[in-house]
Amino acid sequence: MRTIMSRTGWLLLAFTLSVSLAAQEAVRTSIPESVINSLDGLQKTRTANRVFNVHYRGSYFWALEKSVYVNVAFSADLDGDAVGMKERGKKQYDERVAAEMKKLEEINKKIKKEEDKKKWEPPAQVIPENFHNLYMRVIKGGQVIQEYRSRVPFDAEATDYYSFGTILEPGDYEVLLVINRTDNTLDGTQMFPLQVPALRLSDINTPSMELKISTPVFYAKVVQLLQPEARFTVVKNKFLIGPAMQEFHPWGDKPFKSSDNPTLAFFVLGTATPWNITATIEIFKGKELTNKFENVNLNVPYFFQPIEFVKMDMAKSVPLPAGAYTLLVKLTDNNQGGKAKGTFEIPFQIIE
Repeated sequence: MRTIMSRTGWLLLAFTLSVSLAAQEAVRTSIPESVINSLDGLQKTRTANRVFNVHYRGSYFWALEKSVYVNVAFSADLDGDAVGMKERGKKQYDERVAAEMKKLEEINKKIKKEEDKKKWEPPAQVIPENFHNLYMRVIKGGQVIQEYRSRVPFDAEATDYYSFGTILEPGDYEVLLVINRTDNTLDGTQMFPLQVPALRLSDINTPSMELKISTPVFYAKVVQLLQPEARFTVVKNKFLIGPAMQEFHPWGDKPFKSSDNPTLAFFVLGTATPWNITATIEIFKGKELTNKFENVNLNVPYFFQPIEFVKMDMAKSVPLPAGAYTLLVKLTDNNQGGKAKGTFEIPFQIIE
């Protein structure tokens, strides 16, 4: 087992909602068409209206001193639409150039001297860097408290999901997403509830004899950014923590290979300051203990450690064979006389 290094940081979680209209059959009088249209419009903003298949994927939370940095992940079928818009733009460009060349040809037919004939070079086609925009609105208690607009990135890489970050107080919100083409010919919507947990620094620093953790997340990699996020920005296949200048790439729901080395991260809640936490990590296959790693000492309330999928065999480490396993994490707060504890099971799958 290798000794696992510790880092500072913060993070994680997610949720959903649906709405239905009241039954109309009890009302004998007909509903005015304008009202019906309004109700239809409401339904379209409460659930995906099938345009672009906009779908809320979940949220990640990062602890700040007095608020919570929220990363919202969503998916939308935009890659194919962007390619189609790019092709249509090329076709329109070619048609405009052909029309101009035909005009020029007609003009030059009337000019006898070759040197007097008009010449024209078509301008280079300008290909947009993005083909869709995202509009985001955050609602609390029926009042709009935030609204932003951002370009949706497009490149050759296939999109699994998009994300954006914002800062909110703990509480219950509704978030409206609207994605529209840059030429305003089509848009898709999604509205969903968002519950921001009590994950401020003051919430973490409330001692308890029963330690708790935020939802654990495995990461493929974490990259340190050279500069902080300057404005509301949508990114793809990752999420950014602006204040920390870090870029996170979650592992997702795919299984592991024994050769993988993901990073496991979660917050530890209920510890006293100054932080002095011991973490014990064990791997079980059913009830069989396959490995117990060296204890990790944390001086921040954040577990952020690379995990090796190995077992001990004749005093040497060998890769875990395929199968279902449980990662058992035991936490002890040494500042509360070692009496404040927590034990957590994290299931995972090895495919090869």
